[in-house]
Amino acid sequence: MSGMSESAPRRRVGTFVRARLLPLLLCVVTVAAAAFFAVVGVSSEERRDQEWRAAAACPATAPVDVRADCVTTLPAVIERTESKLNKSHRDDWLYFSGGTPVERLNVSYDTAVAVEPGDHVTLTWWRGDLMKVASGHHTANEDVPRPGGIAGGVTFCVLAAGGLAVLALVRRRRDGRPVAADEPTPPSVFDFLVPIGVAALWAVPLAGARPGRAVAIPVAVVGLLAVLVLVVRAWRLSGRTPPLRARPLPEGQDVIVPARFLQDAPVDPDLRGSHIAVGAGTMAMLPHGGPGRFGGKEIPVGRFSVQGLRRPRSLTERSVPAHWYVAELLDSQTPVRLAAAPADLLLLLQELERAGHQVSQ
Repeated sequence: MSGMSESAPRRRVGTFVRARLLPLLLCVVTVAAAAFFAVVGVSSEERRDQEWRAAAACPATAPVDVRADCVTTLPAVIERTESKLNKSHRDDWLYFSGGTPVERLNVSYDTAVAVEPGDHVTLTWWRGDLMKVASGHHTANEDVPRPGGIAGGVTFCVLAAGGLAVLALVRRRRDGRPVAADEPTPPSVFDFLVPIGVAALWAVPLAGARPGRAVAIPVAVVGLLAVLVLVVRAWRLSGRTPPLRARPLPEGQDVIVPARFLQDAPVDPDLRGSHIAVGAGTMAMLPHGGPGRFGGKEIPVGRFSVQGLRRPRSLTERSVPAHWYVAELLDSQTPVRLAAAPADLLLLLQELERAGHQVSQ
C-alpha cells in the first residue's frame, strides 16, 4: 500500500485536469459555441439573407441582367421537364419553349415535378442565381438563403461533437486509470452530457427558427444560465470523495468478503471462487459466502506483491461490478488481478502485505 500512497501526490494535478477540468471546459466551450450559432447564425448566410431581403426589383428601363444586384423577373413557358427518382439536383431540368429566356435550367427535384409542360412560370434571378420559380399553382425557392436551417444544423453538429468528446474523455478517464485513496471520483458521463443535452433542447430550435435577436438573446441567456447550473452540478459531483478506508477486521474472527481473481489463466488454477476468508486463519478462496471455510483453497500470500489499485476497465472487465476496484498484483512475477468492493479490497491488500512481510521474515 505504500507504493500507492507515494505515487498519489504526483498524480493529483494530472488527474484533476483529466477528470474534472477538461470535461468542464468542453461543456462550456460547446454550449457557448452552440449559443453563438443559435443567436448569430452562420455569418455568410445571414449576410446573404439580409441582402436578398433588401434587394429591390430592377428598374423597367434597365437592360435585362440576371447578374445584377437588383431582382430580375422573367416570364417563360415550360416545354418539358426531366426528373430522376434519385432526387439528385444534377439530374432535374426545366426546358423552355422557344429557348427563352434560356434553353434549360437545372432545378431541384421538387420544382421539376411540381410544374408541367405548358405552364407559364416566372423566373426570379439575383446576382446570377435562380432564386424562385413560380407558376399559377406552385412557388419553389431555389437558391434562397436558409440561414436558419444551416445554423440549426451547425448548432446540432457542435453540440453532438462536444457530447462525443466529453463521452470519449470520460470513458477514457474511467477506463482503468490508476487511483489513489483521495483521488477524484470517476466523472459520470451522464453528469457532463446533461448540460449539452439541455442546451440542444433550446439552441437547435432557436437556431432553426431565427426569431431575431430581440427574442433570441433573452432565450439564449436564460438557457445558458440553466446550463451553467448543470455544469456546476457536474463539477461538484465529480469532486473529491472521502478517503477509502479498509473494512475493520475483528480480532481472532473470520471475515468473508465477496472477491475474485480475474486472470484467465492463473498460476494456481484452484484459486477460483466468489469469496475470500480472512482473519482467524490463513487467507482462503471460497466458492461460497460462508459461514465457515468448507471447500476453501488456501491462498499462498507470500507469493503476492501489490502493484497498484484501479477501477475496473469498462471494455475488458465487464463482469466486475462498477463499484468494485481492481488490485494489480504480482504472483511470482506473473500479473494477477484481484477484484472486490473498495473497503473489502483494501482489507485484503493490507492482509496480503502483512502476511507477506511475516513470510519474508
